[in-house]
Amino acid sequence: MKRVAHILMMGCFGGIALGHPDHDTSVGGEILAVPVKTGSGAHVYENIPWWGMDKEKNLGFTNGGVAIDSAGKIYFSTDTPRGILVYQPDGSLAKEVGPGHLHNLLIRKEGDQEFIWGCDGKTKRLVKMTLEGEEVFAIPNEKTGDVPGGFGGITAADILADGTIYVAIGYGSNLIHKFDAEGKLLQTFGGKGEGDGKTNICHGLAIDHRFAPPRLMVADRESSRLVSFDLDGNWLGVVSEDVRRPTDLEFRGDTCAVTELAGGVKFLDKEGKVLSLLGENPNKDQVATPKPKPIDVDPKHFTAPHGLAFDKDGNLYVQDFNKHGRITKLKKIAESL
Repeated sequence: MKRVAHILMMGCFGGIALGHPDHDTSVGGEILAVPVKTGSGAHVYENIPWWGMDKEKNLGFTNGGVAIDSAGKIYFSTDTPRGILVYQPDGSLAKEVGPGHLHNLLIRKEGDQEFIWGCDGKTKRLVKMTLEGEEVFAIPNEKTGDVPGGFGGITAADILADGTIYVAIGYGSNLIHKFDAEGKLLQTFGGKGEGDGKTNICHGLAIDHRFAPPRLMVADRESSRLVSFDLDGNWLGVVSEDVRRPTDLEFRGDTCAVTELAGGVKFLDKEGKVLSLLGENPNKDQVATPKPKPIDVDPKHFTAPHGLAFDKDGNLYVQDFNKHGRITKLKKIAESL
């Protein structure tokens, strides 16, 4: 018999929530039908149980990124023929576009048009598409030239307003490449290692506009640290070692949100100090693995966070690395950043 779950959020998870019977939100025999608070200080959120998901159906392997367009639609990449799943803010599926196997996802505006950019691990390219998934550009191309170490294992990318493109090859050479807007290779830096200027799986990459001039922050996953370079590839140093296998980065105001493959999402300030931890999973058998079935995981806990994005209101969307498919919406309830 199913039972109502009394959920007590311990440690950094402030708040108590009482579930009520609802057969659409059962997890491991317990019922969670109301949002549950997570986080602390100015970074408190409510988890929305089963947002965008149906416990009876798999989404397909989620192993990529999250992006949000100016209309507020949320894009989740998958490693399936369904490609990118596009949701309305209420959790209803709007459409499916583009290819599968996009390891990283971002949306950037050019003039009055928005484009999806994705790191295609299957074809070993950075691809640019319309919001309907039609490819319009890719790197490498005829202007690229020789790329040291090749493009196999592409993991992340970001783009400056002037069109300059940065690409990380975290599952391959661990090099970071800088291209102009037409895809011509301008510079290569980084490489595999543990010391200064090196990374051990440069899994996530984002341009950090909190500083003037902007800089490049990199999620050095297997060294469990965030590191920083200037935009010319010069090593600036370690930002934080208080992260656990970081995978993706997202900025809002002066705060950086980081997905951790070890089962949580952390907020850090400009100096790399941890401000808050969201959704940490105390079940060590469910973290850093794609195996758990969503029905067996408490909706307030992550398993292997892999990609994330903020919407304009500060709500947070997270995708777990999960072979069955798992996505989460966290609604911001603290004061605005």
